[in-house]
Amino acid sequence: TSTREIMAIPCCQSTAIPRVSGLSEKEFHELYFVPAKPVIITDATDDWPARSWTIENLVERVGDNEVWVRGKTNAEDYRVGKAYTIRRDTFAKYCEDLTKGNARARSSYLAVASMQQAFPQLQPDVPLPIYLRNYGKLHLGPYMWVALKGHYEFCHFDPDDNFLVMIRGRKQVRLFGTDLTSLYPNPLGSHGKTVQSQVNCDNPDLEKFPLFANAKCQYCVLEPGEMLFIPAFFWHQVNALDTGISLNMFYGDPGENDFISKMFRQPYQEHFFHWFLNIMEQNKNHQTFPKIISRMPEVVKHFFMKQWHETPTSEQVEKVVKLVMKHFMIDILPAPIMGEGKFPPVLKIRGLLHRDGNKLK
Repeated sequence: TSTREIMAIPCCQSTAIPRVSGLSEKEFHELYFVPAKPVIITDATDDWPARSWTIENLVERVGDNEVWVRGKTNAEDYRVGKAYTIRRDTFAKYCEDLTKGNARARSSYLAVASMQQAFPQLQPDVPLPIYLRNYGKLHLGPYMWVALKGHYEFCHFDPDDNFLVMIRGRKQVRLFGTDLTSLYPNPLGSHGKTVQSQVNCDNPDLEKFPLFANAKCQYCVLEPGEMLFIPAFFWHQVNALDTGISLNMFYGDPGENDFISKMFRQPYQEHFFHWFLNIMEQNKNHQTFPKIISRMPEVVKHFFMKQWHETPTSEQVEKVVKLVMKHFMIDILPAPIMGEGKFPPVLKIRGLLHRDGNKLK
């Protein structure tokens, strides 16, 4: 089967993601980053020590390191971003299952393993891409992902720009841009930091999700050494074509307010607002919610400072507060409920497991 036949979704308009090499920082920034155009940079990692990694030599180096492993990842509920379990294991034990390809391996996935926390010994092997040095700012990562051949990662979007780097094996990636209507996100209040689609892209149910036929798919098979730019808030769905290793890093614009400012522009704003309301809905039934609403402007400011290390302007805070008030049908914010400390209550991203490996209540 040709790559085009594997990747293209018959019911969608599909186009291949372009591949480039020899791209300067400035060219990447102006041609791809600013206009939010996905691209594969084929030579971005040529000098990375991580390129020599194999599952076997990583087991020798970091086999005793403890990692969080997702379970029940071969269930339909996982494919539509609804549920999975989580367990602690050593990297060596996870890889032993992987090598055997046993039943536990088929239902497990080592995802978003923080290099800093899970694999500090390997950090020097993963340099910061040049494209982040002057024209970007790291938000989170790098993270390692180790998948069994055939793994399907649910379609979702993240609140950060993203570089996905293939180290061993290949992954097929489908992007759907920003399009809430055609991708049917899970109901507001769904768990986690990402927003997930209810559509299984390998086997879309067009009777249940007819508008998915209008989605525009950009696809690729990412080869070892290649780095894919996924713009912030873009839907993406990834399949492991081989048992392999990939890395990613979440980042954004440099500066004190540039990333937040672009969230209020196209193509990001609709997804950004949806993502923020999803987090508000996650908190709706918790006891801190009345306090959060009463001190909403401060809460918003602190939330964005924590998320993206940026300070929103008063106009941006006001826009988000108005969005929340409209959504929850609040005409006037109540008087601030003051707590013990000077800081406002924290708006928590609530989910099954947060990116840093801490369980969220």
